[in-house]
Amino acid sequence: MTHIYSDRIFNISVTGPIVRIELATVRPPQGQGQQSTILPAETLVMPLDGFIASFGMMDEIIKKLVADGVIKLQPPEKDGQADTAKH
Repeated sequence: MTHIYSDRIFNISVTGPIVRIELATVRPPQGQGQQSTILPAETLVMPLDGFIASFGMMDEIIKKLVADGVIKLQPPEKDGQADTAKH
């Protein structure tokens, strides 16, 4: 089994029944006053039905983290954006 580390998802694209999830790592600032750099690292390719099932699993984990008090949901912003998780 291969283990891949990623700091975040960089991009998600759907082409027909295939979903491509681009993973990225964050490179720390190289000098004083500079910002971190997000660098594409790997691409996860999966069928659309697998992606949808995975999303459901992630949603359940978020709900559990909220219920356990690990993260808190922010109230919706005035422009109607959905709730987002805050660490």
